[in-house]
Amino acid sequence: MLVPLFLVLTGFVAYQSKPKQETFVPFLTSQRKSRLSVTLPPSLSGSTVAARVSGADGAAHRQGGGVSGWFTRNILEPLTGPRIPEHTITDCYIFYLATLNDGSGQYLGMFQKWWVVSELQEVSDTTESGPAPGNGGVYEAQAEGQKQDAVQAKIKKDYLKAARAYVEAAKLYEKSGSQFNLMEAAGAYEDAYKTYNMAKQSGLAIQCLENAARLFHSNERGGLRAAKAYNQLGDLLKGHDAKKAAEMYREAAELFKTEGDGRALYATIRQVEQLCILQDYAQAFALYSDTIIPETMAQDILRYTTRDHILNAVIAHLGATKGDWILFEKDLKYFEDVYPDFQMSRSDAVLKSLARTERENDAVAFQNACQELNRLHTGGMPDWQVGLLLKEKKKLEDGNLL
Repeated sequence: MLVPLFLVLTGFVAYQSKPKQETFVPFLTSQRKSRLSVTLPPSLSGSTVAARVSGADGAAHRQGGGVSGWFTRNILEPLTGPRIPEHTITDCYIFYLATLNDGSGQYLGMFQKWWVVSELQEVSDTTESGPAPGNGGVYEAQAEGQKQDAVQAKIKKDYLKAARAYVEAAKLYEKSGSQFNLMEAAGAYEDAYKTYNMAKQSGLAIQCLENAARLFHSNERGGLRAAKAYNQLGDLLKGHDAKKAAEMYREAAELFKTEGDGRALYATIRQVEQLCILQDYAQAFALYSDTIIPETMAQDILRYTTRDHILNAVIAHLGATKGDWILFEKDLKYFEDVYPDFQMSRSDAVLKSLARTERENDAVAFQNACQELNRLHTGGMPDWQVGLLLKEKKKLEDGNLL
């Protein structure tokens, strides 16, 4: 009897003493300052640091390594946006659970305090006598200096110089050898991507975003951020390089799926669109059949889109089979059985009409069916469908399709 009473009282006290949500950011800021502050050992101060850092400016930055880190985090970072990752706070009734969206930390809020549940810790690159053989501490301090240069350049609206400084910072973070700094490098590449865009250097911007995605992907807690970056790369490339865009969407879909994120389906749909442009109809049909159609059927909010995916899948399979209309009609029958709503749709009726006119070798009726199919698409059929069906019409009679 006493144990349940004790648990009830403990839960009530915990509920009443949850910290305010707005105290989380100051708590996390303090945590990151403590963890990220750059403090070089005495053996690396003064002329020793100057000798190990190329250039007089580099030496000046390194001699004030600790001040440099403090200045970046406390003065400059407010100008460039928060360095605290995006986060989600969930109210679990008797406590709050705060999760960093990049997966690098999780925190518990109860009894008027925040507690660390799990956190990606930076691997130390120093020993008692100075940096370890990789000189990680020096590289990190140099990276801080480059970020300061980038901020100053942005203030002066010299975006090209700022982007180059962010890239140098990213390379230095990579050299440090620390897993934590690899995430910092990825963030610096993201900053370079944004800044190159401001300088209207889209090619260099895309290269930086690719590097950011690569580094996020290499870290076990960077999966979601890598997925977002790959998905963004697909969007940027799809009008210029369909093959690479399809690969980016594939990477995004796999990572979203691993993270249990519903955006995996949308990335797969975009991947298939690029595969059809590349005329890789066999792989497109496989993804429609195995992933897109079953998953949209299973979700009430997306079920209405299934008939459109079936239409695209059947036409893609027609391309994969080099115009096998017998198999085309078998596909229609199969999807009518597994998805009864499709049988009652206008899409099914038009596709059946298309198959019948081909079977009857009636080029005019085939063209009319194609025009009906064109009207089913907002903005008309995609180019890959037009090209594919035009080839089929020319087998009946030369002429325009629409």
